[in-house]
Amino acid sequence: MLVNNDWSKYTITDLTTLKGKRVILRLDLNLPYDKGQITDRTRLDEVIPFIKQLIFAGAKIIILSHFGEKGESIKPVADLVVKSLSGIKFVEGIDIENIRKEIDSLPLGDGVIIENTRMFVGEKDNTSSCARNLASLGDVFINDAFSASHRNHASIVGITDYILSYFGPTFIKEITNLSAASHPEKPALLIIGGAKISTKLNLIRNYLDQGVKVFVGGAMVHNIFKERGLEIGDSFYDPTYSAPASLYNHPLLITPTDVVLLDGKEVSVDKIPKGGVVVDCGKTTLKNLDEEIQKSKTIIVNGPLGLYEKGFYYGTEHMLTSVANVIGAKTYIGGGDTVLVAEKAHVLKKMSFVSLGGGAMLDYLANGTLPGINAVTKSK
Repeated sequence: MLVNNDWSKYTITDLTTLKGKRVILRLDLNLPYDKGQITDRTRLDEVIPFIKQLIFAGAKIIILSHFGEKGESIKPVADLVVKSLSGIKFVEGIDIENIRKEIDSLPLGDGVIIENTRMFVGEKDNTSSCARNLASLGDVFINDAFSASHRNHASIVGITDYILSYFGPTFIKEITNLSAASHPEKPALLIIGGAKISTKLNLIRNYLDQGVKVFVGGAMVHNIFKERGLEIGDSFYDPTYSAPASLYNHPLLITPTDVVLLDGKEVSVDKIPKGGVVVDCGKTTLKNLDEEIQKSKTIIVNGPLGLYEKGFYYGTEHMLTSVANVIGAKTYIGGGDTVLVAEKAHVLKKMSFVSLGGGAMLDYLANGTLPGINAVTKSK
């Protein structure tokens, strides 16, 4: 892991040097989309100031981003970008030569957003041909898509083999803050939730090994209950994974002592009935968690504590409110569901840092790097 002082050589400090240059700007504009509408433009709003700086510098801007999971057109996002930034237009289709012609005809300070990168053959497989084609569109590559940089894709990783590559300001802000969170001032507390424990085991172990207390909630704790011999009823758990004793018996691991069931009853964890479905943490658990939060100098949160998608967000909202109001602590949160609940509870702006990454945040905190980070740093 690089220290903060090392990042300057991976950024462009004087944007005036980009005048007349074709700048490929990789963003994460995979914005939430429902019933024909973009429902949250936070990721776009975060990068607009930098795009405006590139426009003012006289660069020709080529915006790359993925959108959705099914290879759908990025047009809904592109329309929003075009409305938000004068001089930016959407180039439909994935014909590289046609895209190149559109770029070549751009006046200085104008730009294009091209189709969903995942529509390009070889993007997800990170093929050299796809990476080379994308790189051929520009003179300089800037990765400002931290939240997508845990993916080993051509527009994130392979492209850096063929073009001078740097990080953008949003990326640097993420790395700087999460670097501090990865080795937190103690006493520290990691609060982790979500569905599958197997995807977060490295992260949990990393913090436990540092002497950090870890509270596990959400469906992922059901695997731990099951390994301890507790009944979990019909609650969701990951049947492909068995938690090792070194994890579920760790003295710094904290788990709920009581839970809320689908029928509204609150029971202790040793009283979950057969057929019962756990949907949230109980009040005693939340009270105990409040006490741990108040004792901590650093708190990191990723993932909901309950069955958020079914409307059971009381535990998550209570916890986030407690985190936001603790005095003198550094607080870091990330993950789409976590951020949405914090926003709903009107505590988002009280957090020290809100990461735009979900999976990328988890991977960075667990491993100290990402494929997208390695690609740029190794290109220098």
